[in-house]
Amino acid sequence: MTKKIPKANELILFRKRKEPSFGIFSNAIGDKANIFSEEGKDVSIDLEKIAYNSGIIIEGNFTQPERKLKLREIRRSLEEGKEKVDLETIWECVGGEEREIMFNDLVELYFGDSNVINKEILLLFWAIDKNDIYFKRGVEGYYVREASEVKELIAKKEAEIKKQEERRQALLWAKHLISNTSERPKGNFDPQEYIDLIKSYVIHVDKFNRAGEAKSFLSEIGIKDVEGAIEFLIKTGSWQVDEDPLIKRFSITEDFPKKVNEEVKQILEEPFSDEGLEDLTRLEVFSVDDENTQDIDDAISIEETDEGTTLGIHIANVAAYVPKWSPMDDEALKRGETIYLPENHIHMFPAELIKERLSLIKGTERKALSLLVQFDDNLNIKNYRFTNSKILVRENISYSKASKYFDADAIGTKFKQIAEKLREKRLQAGALIIQLPQLKIRIDEDSNITIEKNHMNSVAHKTNSEFMILMNRMAGKFLKDNKVPGIFRSQPEAISEDARSYDENDPLYAIHVVKYLRAPRVGLDPGPHLSLGIDVYAQATSPIRRYVDLLIQRQIVSELQKEDHCYTEDELENLYPRIEIGIRDKKMVERNRERYWVYKHLEKLQGKEIHGIITSINDARANVYLPDYLFEVPVSLSSKVNLEESRDIKLLVQKVDPLRRRLTLTPKI
Repeated sequence: MTKKIPKANELILFRKRKEPSFGIFSNAIGDKANIFSEEGKDVSIDLEKIAYNSGIIIEGNFTQPERKLKLREIRRSLEEGKEKVDLETIWECVGGEEREIMFNDLVELYFGDSNVINKEILLLFWAIDKNDIYFKRGVEGYYVREASEVKELIAKKEAEIKKQEERRQALLWAKHLISNTSERPKGNFDPQEYIDLIKSYVIHVDKFNRAGEAKSFLSEIGIKDVEGAIEFLIKTGSWQVDEDPLIKRFSITEDFPKKVNEEVKQILEEPFSDEGLEDLTRLEVFSVDDENTQDIDDAISIEETDEGTTLGIHIANVAAYVPKWSPMDDEALKRGETIYLPENHIHMFPAELIKERLSLIKGTERKALSLLVQFDDNLNIKNYRFTNSKILVRENISYSKASKYFDADAIGTKFKQIAEKLREKRLQAGALIIQLPQLKIRIDEDSNITIEKNHMNSVAHKTNSEFMILMNRMAGKFLKDNKVPGIFRSQPEAISEDARSYDENDPLYAIHVVKYLRAPRVGLDPGPHLSLGIDVYAQATSPIRRYVDLLIQRQIVSELQKEDHCYTEDELENLYPRIEIGIRDKKMVERNRERYWVYKHLEKLQGKEIHGIITSINDARANVYLPDYLFEVPVSLSSKVNLEESRDIKLLVQKVDPLRRRLTLTPKI
C-alpha cells in the first residue's frame, strides 16, 4: 500500500474503526490530512490512516451535498462489484505464502501485463480489504490464510447468509401476522426461534442478554414497546391474553418441586401426635375470616375463671411440621409469602398440607402456638403466657357473622370489650388508627370480573385486628424479655398531629392520610412502633402465609421447649433482607395484577359513566379520585368545565388500555 501524499481532490480510503471509509483529499499539513468524508464533513485525520490512494480525481465544482452523494455512489458501485472479483483464484495462486504480500503484488498477479484502469484496481482493493475469508490484513499488505481457516470462515459466512435469510423471512412473517393479510409469505421458515426471543425479552426486558437483538427485530416490524411485543405474542398464539410477564420474571409458580411433594406425602402419612402439647381442646376456639379463606392461620377463644378472663389467640403451628432448611422450608423461604392475585392464590406451602395439617378448619384438632392473656375485671392485662398446644376448632365464621356475635351475644360482647380496651390504650399511647378500604376483585372461570370494596371497619374487623396486634406485641415482648433473637418491626418517629385532623367519613380521607404513613423499620433491635401505639412488635400471626412469621414462631417454640434458639442473630441478619426483597417483588406483582384487572373491568365500561372526586386542579388538568376503584387518575379539562377541588364529578370512560395501564376519562358536562 502506498504511502505517497495524495493529490488534491483524489479519492482515498482511510481507516475508520479498522474498516475502510471513503474521502476526498484536500491537502496535508504536517502529519495531518484534511479530507471531505462520506458523512459530508471536512475532517482532519493522521496521514498514516490513509490506506489507499486510488489515483481517481473527483473533478468538478461540486457542492458538499453533491460530493457526499458522489462518495455514496462510489461505495454502492464497489459493493455491487466486489462479489465478481475472483479472490479464490488469487488465493490459490499464492497459497502457502507465509510472508506479508503487498497489494501491488496482488494487482500484478491478478491483472498481469494488461492495461488496467484505476477504477478496476480500486475494486480489487475493496474486494480484498472487505472480504477477509482468503486474506488477513497485515501492517502494510496482506497475509494468506491457511486452507483450514478459509474452510471455517466460508462455513461461518454461509451460516450468516442463512441467518440473514431466516431473519428476512421472519420479518416477512411477522409483518404478515401484524397486518392480518391473507397471503402468507413463502418459505420453510420456522418462527419459533423468534417467538422465544421476543418472549424472553418480554419477561426479562433489558436484563435479557439478547435484549438488543429482540428490540431491533421488534423495531423493524413497527413495535416500539414491551406491551406491543406482548400483543404480537398473543397473535402468534404463544401468549395468553391475560398472562403477566412479571409472574414469569420472578419465577412465581403454583407448582412445587418433587422433593417438596414427597415431604408433604411423608408428613400426611404420619399420625397426629400431641406429645409435648398442652391440651386446650376444652376451649371454644373459632376463627374469623373471609368466606373463601383457605389458609386459616389464626383463631380465638375466651374463658372465664375465678382468676379473671383469659383471651386465647391460637396460631397454626407450622414449625411443628416444617423443619428448618428442609426442602419445603427452602421453597417457602424462596416464595416469602402467599401471593394473592384476583384470579388465584399462589400459596407459600402446598395446598394439601395446608388443608390436612395446617389450616385451622372447623371440626379439626390442630397443633397451635397459643397465647393466653389474662385480664382483670377492668380488662387490664394481668399476665400472659405462650404454650405449644393442641386445639379443637369449633367454627369458622365470616366477618359479618362475627360482627353480629360480638354485638349481640353475651360472650361475644366480652371479645368486643377487650378489643375496645386494647384500642383505647393504643390511642392513648399515640397510635394512628387508619381503616382504609381494600378492593376485593374476583375472576370466575369465564373471566367475568367482580369488584367490591371491603371497608375493613366492621366490629369483627376491628376486634380481630386488635387481637392480632396483641399477638404480635406479645411475641415481640416474649423475644425481648427472654433475649431471643428476632426480626422486629418498629416506627420510632412520632406521628404528625396533622394526620389526626382529617375526618374518617371524608371520601378523600385515604388520599389525605396516606401521605403520613411510613414503612416500618425492619431489623434485629426491638423498638417502639408509635403508629401502632405499642412498645414492641414482631409479626407472628400468619406462619402459613408469611415466612417471617414462621421464623418468629420457630424462635418462640424453641424457647418454650428449652432448646437452642432455632436461629442465631447472624442467621436472621442474613435472612430478613432476602425475605424483604422477595416480598417487595411479590407486592409489586399483586399491585400490578390488581390494577390490570381493574382496567379490564373499566374496558367493558367504555362509553359509560363512572363517579370521581376532584383532588386537585392545575390549569387544564385535574387529578380525580375514583372511590369505587381506590386510585387517582389525571383527567384533561376543557375550557367549558368549571370545577372545584373536593367536588364530585361524572366521568365518561373514553378509552382503556389494560395492558399499558392507560385510562382516558372525560368530564360529563
